[in-house]
Amino acid sequence: VSTQSTWGYNKFQRVQSMKRDLQNDEADGKEPPKKALLVEESTVKKEEGKESKKGDLAITEQGIPHGKEPATKIKEMLTEKKEEPVDVKTAVVIPPERKEELKKDKAKKKLKLILILGYNGLKFLGSQKQPNDVRTVEGEVEKILYSQGMIAESNYGKLQKISFSRATRTDKRVHAVQNFFSCKLLLDPAIKDMKVYRDKLAAVFPCDIKLFCVLEASRRFNTKLRCSSREYIYYLPSFCLQPKEKTTGFPIDALYNFRITADQIAKINETVKAFIGTHKFHNYTKDIEAKQMQANRHIIDFQVKTSFQLNGIEFVEFFVKGQSFLYNQIRKMIGMAILICRNSLPEDTISTSLKSDPFYTPLAPGEGLMLNRVCYDKYNQIKGERKVNVEVPHSDTAALAAIEAFKQELVLCICQQEKENRVFSEWLNYLEEKQFVDPEEEKEYKVNHDEESQSSQSYY
Repeated sequence: VSTQSTWGYNKFQRVQSMKRDLQNDEADGKEPPKKALLVEESTVKKEEGKESKKGDLAITEQGIPHGKEPATKIKEMLTEKKEEPVDVKTAVVIPPERKEELKKDKAKKKLKLILILGYNGLKFLGSQKQPNDVRTVEGEVEKILYSQGMIAESNYGKLQKISFSRATRTDKRVHAVQNFFSCKLLLDPAIKDMKVYRDKLAAVFPCDIKLFCVLEASRRFNTKLRCSSREYIYYLPSFCLQPKEKTTGFPIDALYNFRITADQIAKINETVKAFIGTHKFHNYTKDIEAKQMQANRHIIDFQVKTSFQLNGIEFVEFFVKGQSFLYNQIRKMIGMAILICRNSLPEDTISTSLKSDPFYTPLAPGEGLMLNRVCYDKYNQIKGERKVNVEVPHSDTAALAAIEAFKQELVLCICQQEKENRVFSEWLNYLEEKQFVDPEEEKEYKVNHDEESQSSQSYY
């Protein structure tokens, strides 16, 4: 590249930079410099196809010299004052009331906070915010924070601009006792007590979202990346684990009278123990192959912890703890355990499904699944970086009591889904009639697996 062309390019860059500075000054309401922006160009073609003489001084609207406008006219254009500051992005005059809001936003201090929330998932289409106008947990949280002046108008609708993160995502109809969200919010520097913000926000959240605690986090904290493990609980009517020959054709009242024994619980725990450890769970989710690294997941614990009766129906509590989970993974693990307990599949089926070969797994209803807790054990042991332990403080007995009360509400809600809507019993009947195909996946199953592929491979 010649020295002359390099010099011309660098000069063009300086012109562009000066032009942007002028635009920014105008947007901020500052007076532009009185000195005219002059560009000397040796030979530049005009619109008529002619060339200007050396020494012509001019600049285009984009900052490109072409020798058309006289320097005096450019000076007048650059020194002309604007009546109102203009938002460069929208090119709309900023109203006076908005100016006051901008001043208030500048007076606020931006801090990263952790919100510990619980929610009833029946009326949400998942926790993650969706591009269309559907009701999600994150969408509701963003609306509340914006209404309280904690999110600037320029950042509303753009969660990435406030460094928003969540500990884990939940599917539609899945509940959460405790889920953690972190984001940078605009706060009053005079208020230091996080309980003030908790009480302020808790009063305006909808009835199916509960705010238990607000913590101040370090600037680089991320709720997802710093999480050590997640704990889930699945509540299942015990009659779903009864052999199918004892349930087929029986009235619903007879199913509700079924009670599980200690020996049956021990057998179930021995069966689901095959899930514990690091395995390929590509058959327990969608659109992931065995060769992909993201198919590997580590399960720390999986067992039936207890059983209890509610409204005349006995339920068992499946406890699942792992580092992370794939989409629909837990519900499919529960579905596989159900089929084995009902003698619909052999006991070694779990080991077979964790191998590389494709294997169809049933999807249990989402109504029974609940995120119980998110653990930050490793992060809480780090010294120096963290400001507080990422958990509900043990000294906050009121918050701990509210969490336990909300958990009991969710358990009651789950049990009522069977009593009022027959969620689990109808799913069980459909599962047997359609050869283990869940209603939600039936259409996709028919499209992706024709009769020929079903006869040559083991899809369930």
